[in-house]
Amino acid sequence: MSERAEGSEKKFWEGMDDSEALEHYRALINTIDAGVYRLDADGHFVSVNDAIVDIIGYTREELLDEHVSVLFGDDSVAIEHEIDQLRANAAGQSDVLELTMETVEGEQIRCEVRVNVLDSGDTVDGTLGIVREIGEREQTETEATEATFRRLFENVPGNYLIVQPEDYEIVAVSDAYLEATMTERAEIMGKTLFEIFPNNPDDPAEGAGNLRESLERVAETGEADTMPVTHYPIPDRASDSNEFEERWWNPINSPVFDTTGELDYIVHSVEDITPIVKELQTDREQELLQDPEAADSQLASDIVLRGQELLQEAKREAYEQLRESEERFRALVTTTSDVVFSTNADWSEMHNLEGADFLADTDEQGSSWIEKYVPPEDQPRVQDTIDEAIRTKSSFELKHRVVREDGTVAWIVLRATPLVNEDGELTRWLGAANDVTERVERKRYLEDAKERLEAAAEAGAVGTWEWHIPDDQMVTSASFAKKYGIDPDAATEGVSLDQFISAIHDDDRERVERSIEDAIESGEEYEEEYRVWDDDGELRWVVARGHIEYDDDGTPVAFPGALADITERKRFERRLEASNERLEQFAYAASHDLQEPLRMISSYLQLIEHRYADELDEGGEEFIDFAVDGADRMHDMIDGLLEYSRVERRGDPFEPIDLDAVLADVRRDLEMKIEESDAEITAESLPRVEGDPGQLRQVFQNLLSNAIKYSDDPPQVDISAVRNGSTVIVSVTDEGIGIDPDDRERVFDVFQSLHAQDEHSGTGIGLALCKRIVERHGVRASEANSSSAGSRSESAAGDIWIESEPGEGTTVSFTLPATSDDDT
Repeated sequence: MSERAEGSEKKFWEGMDDSEALEHYRALINTIDAGVYRLDADGHFVSVNDAIVDIIGYTREELLDEHVSVLFGDDSVAIEHEIDQLRANAAGQSDVLELTMETVEGEQIRCEVRVNVLDSGDTVDGTLGIVREIGEREQTETEATEATFRRLFENVPGNYLIVQPEDYEIVAVSDAYLEATMTERAEIMGKTLFEIFPNNPDDPAEGAGNLRESLERVAETGEADTMPVTHYPIPDRASDSNEFEERWWNPINSPVFDTTGELDYIVHSVEDITPIVKELQTDREQELLQDPEAADSQLASDIVLRGQELLQEAKREAYEQLRESEERFRALVTTTSDVVFSTNADWSEMHNLEGADFLADTDEQGSSWIEKYVPPEDQPRVQDTIDEAIRTKSSFELKHRVVREDGTVAWIVLRATPLVNEDGELTRWLGAANDVTERVERKRYLEDAKERLEAAAEAGAVGTWEWHIPDDQMVTSASFAKKYGIDPDAATEGVSLDQFISAIHDDDRERVERSIEDAIESGEEYEEEYRVWDDDGELRWVVARGHIEYDDDGTPVAFPGALADITERKRFERRLEASNERLEQFAYAASHDLQEPLRMISSYLQLIEHRYADELDEGGEEFIDFAVDGADRMHDMIDGLLEYSRVERRGDPFEPIDLDAVLADVRRDLEMKIEESDAEITAESLPRVEGDPGQLRQVFQNLLSNAIKYSDDPPQVDISAVRNGSTVIVSVTDEGIGIDPDDRERVFDVFQSLHAQDEHSGTGIGLALCKRIVERHGVRASEANSSSAGSRSESAAGDIWIESEPGEGTTVSFTLPATSDDDT
């Protein structure tokens, strides 16, 4: 703050009478809109405002004297803890508590709560709390409604009521006034002052007439009117009879003007001095008997003097009450994190009155506050809004940027209310502001993120949808709608599901509809690939995935999901299929066409060996043996390549297979090799799987042959299997020569043999053929799993891998789909 502001700062209510304080109090309340409650020292509600009542649905009477836990349940512990913290640290400020408030109907409402301790010297009067629904701050209105003002007015200290001019209809009344007059709010609201407090017909007093004359003077002059001590009996509410109770009052009537300077309301405040009058009457009772006229004169004089003394005491009490009200107001400001400020009539000067110090003070020297502390980009908008508010003398709310005292730029929501004098002239402004920088930046970040997401969705040909099932409304992203040839603007508002279904290719439509119905009925995840006609009339392939959401009764209510364009993938798959088909045809043709020249080469070599055996020396016979062996190996390689190319094309349909039976057939086929090598083959009971019997026989035969071939004498081979979820892991283990870990992937490539022909014969196709057969039996190939060196706890069907170290044997494992009826 500036030195000028610090030197001239006054108490907020200092120098104001009751009516001025009330007017300023109302102006301040018009700038702050939140749920407000007050608790006593034991945590029970003393008062609540309309905002609290509107939110939770309880009546005020149901809440008063109840513990705070009736609204916040278990969360009230957090409030009590915060109060204890604040009491322990008198200079501390409450943190924002995010709590859950429960309505009378059991609805859970998330809200922000801040509390502030009210104290008077050494005693704690209780706490003040502010409640805001999360997400609703920007929807607060600039001016409090008349109903909200009335409820806030109820908590004003002193005996006050507010009436309209002319008919004197009661529009607001303080709790203290109701207590003093023994009336109920529901009984008197909306009725005229003289309907509620009529003259006693049996003993008319001058009080009613004097009060009416005072009210008329206020309306005529626009000035407050202090009445003399007035005798004004009121109906006895405690009895059912039409009796009146003697009352003496010290009334003051004050005007309240609207922003145009017109009389808006009259505030009627009184002090009940009946006990004093009765005390004086008792003291003078004997004088009344001896000299009635003198006694009456003396009594009237004493009443006036005593009334004046009472008036002075009332003013002192009122000042103290106003001081306490100011403290409550300051607590209210601190709790809501608002900054309260005042400006002069043209907004050239601003002074920070209470709250956070993010609005800088300025004075009349130099540039105005707007020019100095509002960024140039916002100045025209701010100035235009303020100029219009000055012209109309009306309140306003505005969001704009300001330069904080530390030089940084912040976003604020500023609300201001004009104050006018008795002549209707605008004298200054009273306002409040909130620093909403974090909220604005978060909103901007979310908007940017949304734009980036939409751009990414467009670039990635991804769209989203949400089908509101009860009202059949499909709400989709623009990219989704375009894929179906539907107007994006209409789709973002919502169109029927049939419009999207009609864009699906005729051959796919029935399948998609059936899949949607099945998902709704079963609650399982939805996924379908199909073709749709887009907005350019082009047929596109898409994949759609989603799930069904149900209400508490199990009724389907929403079907959200996402869609991706897979047209290019489908085109690539078709090209790949065609390429594979051509490759298989080439491999078949090549292998078939090569068989004849190989047979001829082998036959002629054998013929030479037979016919010219006597003429060949040892070297010639060796050369012919090498040539014949090479031709035979070439023949085997061509046969292997032919088998490899036929895995997909010539495979049989899958069926439940007993692996024990498959292994038994393989052992019979390899019986001679097993006997010649003296191999020992052990196998535990193997489970049933889904597969191609002929191809799985090839797998077992290749693996057993390799295990025998690459083992020391005599070979030891073990075959085992274990169920792992929906798959079966089969392992073939030998105690042979093993392989280097770096070669574990390479052995599955075509024509890759790790050993020289003079060490171990082989075509280099066996393991490659096993891999292709196993992959056909799985959902997809998994190269990552194939290269894993460790033991696997979980594998998808279609994986094959090797675990081996040189000189320590080899284990070849592969996964197959288990049959649904197998419990191994």
